[in-house]
Amino acid sequence: MSFHVSPFTCYAAAASLLFFAAAGYADHDQPKWRPSGDGAETKRLAALPVPDGMVRIPDGWFPMGSDPKADEDAGPQEQPQRWVYLDTFEIDRYEVSNAHYLRFVLAADRIGPPYWRADPFPEKMALHPVIGVSWQDADAYCRWMGKRLPTEAEWEKAARGTDARKFPWGNEPAGWKRSNIAHPGSKRGVKYPPLANVDRYDRGVSPYGVYQLAGNVAEWVADWFDPEYYQYGTTFNPAGPEWGEDHVYRGGSWNEDPEVARSAGRGAHAPDHRSYLIGFRCAQSTLGEGQGAGGKRADTSFPLPLASSR
Repeated sequence: MSFHVSPFTCYAAAASLLFFAAAGYADHDQPKWRPSGDGAETKRLAALPVPDGMVRIPDGWFPMGSDPKADEDAGPQEQPQRWVYLDTFEIDRYEVSNAHYLRFVLAADRIGPPYWRADPFPEKMALHPVIGVSWQDADAYCRWMGKRLPTEAEWEKAARGTDARKFPWGNEPAGWKRSNIAHPGSKRGVKYPPLANVDRYDRGVSPYGVYQLAGNVAEWVADWFDPEYYQYGTTFNPAGPEWGEDHVYRGGSWNEDPEVARSAGRGAHAPDHRSYLIGFRCAQSTLGEGQGAGGKRADTSFPLPLASSR
């Protein structure tokens, strides 16, 4: 099964009947969100303690993309698998939650996601990943935080490490205890998605300890999308094409089958698209280009050829 531009088409038609923002929701279509009453409940929710922090990902090489000989679900836009070098960076340990995003909306006088209500959401949803945010919303939040969206390469290294594993936890199927991914008997198409708190599934963390890089919500990344980018993209700190029509998202969601949540899978939507399946997390550069931990020049000598290229 290949993971092409949008892996959400399997359920989009049925789900759109229940989710009014499923197909995309432009800023000018959405009324300005305001707290109800005196705003006391909104302020209380914004002040709730939430899981936080960033994880440092060390500089070095990793195999990006998929080898179809090793992964039967590899799509053509994930090939060829190639060595990529990244400088040290940091990435959020958890997906951005509703409580995190509420603080941004209040401070920056932004439009709230279409799934929020007047209050704006029940406390049990405070630690769910925010949904219904466009790439533009996600980019604005990360900038407000003094961060940025991760590049596609950074996201993938944070998810799978350096051994080309299929999922953050390895090559084994997700199961019920590793990720919020659709399984036989899963609830799909309900009025509000069956999301999990951003700090759930500690058995499914990545090699660096990053949570939920598979399932729960797919995540926007910085890059423009080009299905052929891996054939010509740069080797050192690739940042994607210079322009495009759609931005990439990664990681699959609660409403998709496990193969869609593979760490190498790629999807894309327009920058103003909002979905009940997509959220995000932020990243941050830590050192100057070409520097490793401690500010020293990193070893950028090319590694051995990949098995798929021998």
